[in-house]
Amino acid sequence: MRRIPWRLLVALLLAAMAAAPAPAQRRARARGGAGFVMPPLSVGPLLGYDFDVDHLFLGGVFNIPVARRFTLRPSMEFYTGLTGTPYRLNVDLKYHPPTAFGLFYFGGGLAILHSSGNNDTGVNAFAGWEGRRARPFRPFAEAKLVLASNTSFNVLGGIAFPL
Repeated sequence: MRRIPWRLLVALLLAAMAAAPAPAQRRARARGGAGFVMPPLSVGPLLGYDFDVDHLFLGGVFNIPVARRFTLRPSMEFYTGLTGTPYRLNVDLKYHPPTAFGLFYFGGGLAILHSSGNNDTGVNAFAGWEGRRARPFRPFAEAKLVLASNTSFNVLGGIAFPL
């Protein structure tokens, strides 16, 4: 019978211990802990329709991940072709609830409206759908309610590209 050298046994044992994660590591990864990868910063164009002013708007959005399911989302919307060059600045917080695919989101934030030299501040609430994260870009569609001196309902969509 052939003897296995003790050095080979020790090397195999160390390799097995290094390759297998500890139970606490497996639990942390399952909860989105140590194995969770934050989504990248992203930026992209958006196109929407404001039912209050009955007009299309163009804009851009910047997504800044701040926590596991939360994203800070500043955006700007320009109402081209209207007098007074109206625009709206938004600073929103987006939340992805823990669903099977993580496609849906909702949130709210601050809206600053500017038109003809006048400013108005309000709040907005939104809900939307964001495309699958396996692609290099993420399409999104959203419905937004803006509560300021004039209440408006918007639908918008766009594409976010990672930086």
